[in-house]
Amino acid sequence: MKITLLGTGTPQPDIHKFGTSTLIEAAGFRILVDAGRGAVARLAQIDVPVGSIDMVLFSHFHSDHYAALPDIVMTGAIPASWGGRKKRLKIVGPEGVQRVTEGLWAFTSADRDIRIADREIDPEMHRVEAEVLQEGVIFEQNDLKITAFEVDHGDFVKPAFGYRVDYAGQSFVHSHDTRYSENLIRHAQGADVLVHEVAMARPETLERHPHSRTVLEHHITPVEVGRVFSQIKPKLAMLTHLVLKGPDAPGIDEMLEEVGQSYAMPVIVARDLTVIRFGAAISTYSGETLRG
Repeated sequence: MKITLLGTGTPQPDIHKFGTSTLIEAAGFRILVDAGRGAVARLAQIDVPVGSIDMVLFSHFHSDHYAALPDIVMTGAIPASWGGRKKRLKIVGPEGVQRVTEGLWAFTSADRDIRIADREIDPEMHRVEAEVLQEGVIFEQNDLKITAFEVDHGDFVKPAFGYRVDYAGQSFVHSHDTRYSENLIRHAQGADVLVHEVAMARPETLERHPHSRTVLEHHITPVEVGRVFSQIKPKLAMLTHLVLKGPDAPGIDEMLEEVGQSYAMPVIVARDLTVIRFGAAISTYSGETLRG
């Protein structure tokens, strides 16, 4: 199994941190979990044709988690080495996924009409098969099992989901956006790798900027995420989707110091194109650095 964190960012535009998107490669399948801005460009960086994606799973419908979906559909339909989709794309997401896919067909119509007139694409490759997500096992084939579990991303983002991936006796869990969640802790027990989001702001920022307080109320604090790691005890603990609110945003070292108040083991901070490989041992590296 190979996991690539294509994007580790937030809604804030950042050329170095694209929107949340994670590529799972195992058992002959390529599955995306979330598709934030820039997902197609990141796939190109690692030489994965966008048309080769078998399925896209969504955790919730904040923009930084699904903004690249039209790009995935339209670019993947083009018959080129970097596109070349041969079957309809399957999309699985929380309630509301039907509205997203209905709008997607209308949004892509102008591109589709032109390319059909030029006899360039099969219009069926713009169609998607949508399925509403429920908690539980959502995919199980060739020893690959993917389980969705509800998390707590706030009162108005319901349901929101995290994912657990099990393959060949090893397991990977991604929290996606959530506050402290007992349900996540239950589903992540025994996980080899746990990737979790985190958010932080200085007290004066919360006092002077009410929107920052609203944002942080939807996420987990560094001390709380340390508590989660302490209860799961993964072989590899990793942080992603760092919401460090400014002005005068706290630094990564400051955030890790707070994590360390409740978790004494090492923690890795992910960057775009961080790769996690599962085998006799679990290894991680930054694909972006290796290519640089």
